[in-house]
Amino acid sequence: MYKVILMAFIAIVSFKCIAMSERVIDDPALIGTLYYTDGKKEQPVVAMWGGSGGGDFSDSAVVKQSVEMLVERGYAVLALTYFDFNSLSKVIPQALNRVPLEYFGDAFRWVQKQPDLKKNTIAVYGVSRGGELALLLASKFEIIDLAVAGVPSAYAWGSYDRNRTEKDWIELIKTDPCQAAWTWAGKDIPHICNQLLGSYEPWYSVIHDTKLVESAFIPVERSSAAILLTSATHDYVWPSKEMSERIMSRLEANQYSYPFQHLSYRSTHDVHSRSWQDIFDFIELHYPVKE
Repeated sequence: MYKVILMAFIAIVSFKCIAMSERVIDDPALIGTLYYTDGKKEQPVVAMWGGSGGGDFSDSAVVKQSVEMLVERGYAVLALTYFDFNSLSKVIPQALNRVPLEYFGDAFRWVQKQPDLKKNTIAVYGVSRGGELALLLASKFEIIDLAVAGVPSAYAWGSYDRNRTEKDWIELIKTDPCQAAWTWAGKDIPHICNQLLGSYEPWYSVIHDTKLVESAFIPVERSSAAILLTSATHDYVWPSKEMSERIMSRLEANQYSYPFQHLSYRSTHDVHSRSWQDIFDFIELHYPVKE
């Protein structure tokens, strides 16, 4: 019986794939792909990206099915890459190092120019460092009407480079100890300084000193978006559940007037497959497709 259900699901997904079109962003200052339904007007856009892997995670089989599900329901999905460890492109950084948030503003403006996409609104969904990014962007851009942050941080952190050696780390601490991951208007976003970490293991323990890291708290209360947080109870990358609870407390304390919710799962950091149906339901409820 299970095999029959699985084969039926694969057949449905395969059928949906036929209806999905894709096009590369035609702006040389941006790197990404739009997934959409050809010939359909007023498609609301959900911009998606990953975390410390470099941004676009739409090539994951599980995520690809999520993209197909959104497109089948009438959404368009914008998969953005904002840094690339292996790229020699001058468009984006080769590490998570002082990435300008204006890059995403440029992507949002690109959406406004597309005749088949819905204007003056966008939803964003990021995972891990990408969840951190989604919340930062929601606090900056009024065009964002919905933000989903998967296994997110409550704080902005410093730069990250998976190719960074111990020697590189020591040199960084000497020369640029508070190298930021994100910038705004040419200035570093307030963040937890790399110098405070000591090492990457466990690099998040600094958050237990709440007064020390308060200035790095993402100002989520400045958003004008419905917000969904999805965390993991067995998150060994960073304490996404604890940080999500801190975000919720901040929203509650500021009497945030838009819908906000936190869902936690018995999962590790890779929570997308467990949380996706709830994310989809939240998007449909608070960012509906015009019928």
